[in-house]
Amino acid sequence: MARRVSLVVPKKLRDEIEALTAIAGDDKSTLMRKLMLKGLEEFKIELGVDSYVKGRTSLEKSSRIAGVSIWRFLDELTNRKVGMRYRLEDAEREISKIVSRHEKVR
Repeated sequence: MARRVSLVVPKKLRDEIEALTAIAGDDKSTLMRKLMLKGLEEFKIELGVDSYVKGRTSLEKSSRIAGVSIWRFLDELTNRKVGMRYRLEDAEREISKIVSRHEKVR
């Protein structure tokens, strides 16, 4: 269910939003929702990458924080030139999960 949210926007940002409504062909509310959604997606990826780089979370958990698949998260790490932190224990845990899932399918 959608709920109304109010916020104060600086004049320069308001002017830019109004200019974009004409270009995008959207009303102001629709454009604001699109911008917020895009910003939220990017912010979640930033949080996931930051958490992974700082060693706080695993690859899998970081991708969940980012709200993307592990494969998309790996692409993001590659684009940002971030190396993988992958220990033997991580590989063993991932292999165990894959084997467990495979056995359940049978």
